[in-house]
Amino acid sequence: MIKVTDAVQSIIKGDEVALEALRFGILNLSAYAAKIHPTVETVALKSIKRGTIVVALSRLIKRLEPVASLKPHVIIDDISIKSPLCELTYEKTEDVLRSAATLQILSQTKNDFFTMTQGLGELTIICTQAAREGIITHLKTAMKAQYNHLVSVTVRFSEKNYIEVPNVIYVFVSALAARRINIIEIVSTYTELSFIVKRQDMERTLAALDSYFQKSTP
Repeated sequence: MIKVTDAVQSIIKGDEVALEALRFGILNLSAYAAKIHPTVETVALKSIKRGTIVVALSRLIKRLEPVASLKPHVIIDDISIKSPLCELTYEKTEDVLRSAATLQILSQTKNDFFTMTQGLGELTIICTQAAREGIITHLKTAMKAQYNHLVSVTVRFSEKNYIEVPNVIYVFVSALAARRINIIEIVSTYTELSFIVKRQDMERTLAALDSYFQKSTP
């Protein structure tokens, strides 16, 4: 039979959110014990009292090795918005790739938003609503899907605060997920992350970023 402590440890180590809360002393041990109670009994192959699981969790706190937080502190240098945008998705065929290769010619000005991403079987373009008809005409192929009335919320930060820091994208995504904001796409460059969301979610997206992050001062 497996010891209760070993069973509890194996379960919580597979639950990063609970493990993080346990490390920082903010996990409700009684509530979490109730949640994992059936699983612990299944793993340990015996009936176990909930209080025994609580004791096992409290002992684990002393045995956990210190690690960096799952959510690093992120400093944003700038937040910008581009709107209105649209997303066009095509099957990745030779004809589409050939036509897409010359799309940059249609790209408007330096400040316009334009991205093109190739997957294994699809090609997705995100562009301004004004450029939509020109791109559709240029590609001359039926679309697989499209979204209109989109907005990009782009955050910029310095290299030292992004490239070498683990979990930066996780911090941003969890901030939006906490507000139940649907992320249509994420576009990244060297020190920028653009979240493509529906226009009606723009204000909530900005509020999520402003409430979680501190903008750097010049």
